Amino acid sequence: MTISPAYTLIIIPLCSSADARDFYEWLRQMKELEQQRDVLWHGLEMVDRARRWYHRELQGLRDRQHLGDGRRLHNFAQDYTSDSGPNRVNQLLDKIQRVNFCLCNFMSCAEQGLPPRRCAAVPRGQRRWRREEESDQQRAVASLKRQNHLLIKEVSRKSQRISQLEAERGSLVQRLLDIHLQR
Repeated sequence: MTISPAYTLIIIPLCSSADARDFYEWLRQMKELEQQRDVLWHGLEMVDRARRWYHRELQGLRDRQHLGDGRRLHNFAQDYTSDSGPNRVNQLLDKIQRVNFCLCNFMSCAEQGLPPRRCAAVPRGQRRWRREEESDQQRAVASLKRQNHLLIKEVSRKSQRISQLEAERGSLVQRLLDIHLQR
């Protein structure tokens, strides 16, 4: 047995077809406003979730900075040379930057009263965000250069130590051969 969908039929006596048209138009606008309200509520919930997530991440970063103040270079190098850490962080940062860009673009267009699709010009806030993003990227590059420099120094120190140990091993082998030949 199939059940057909339920329909509601409203019969409203209207004096003229113009009244009917106006009433239909009013109903259509009410439906659109309700849909818009639902979408805005959903967006507000998502923004609240995102805000809570951003706050948790910022607090986590602060905690890691406070804990990481006394860390040694060796531990630092291990953390940043592992395969999973930086790749995951870079992917996450890329997504966060895309979300930030979309939000900035949306807010700039909304403040100008334009729908996001029609907002062609680069808004003032977006230009500022791009400058901030470039500044953040420059700081990140400088930080990576410093890290690279420290790691290169560490590798060269270890390489020198390996060379020194190999030279000592060679001299010990030579002494053993000399002792063995003297017997």
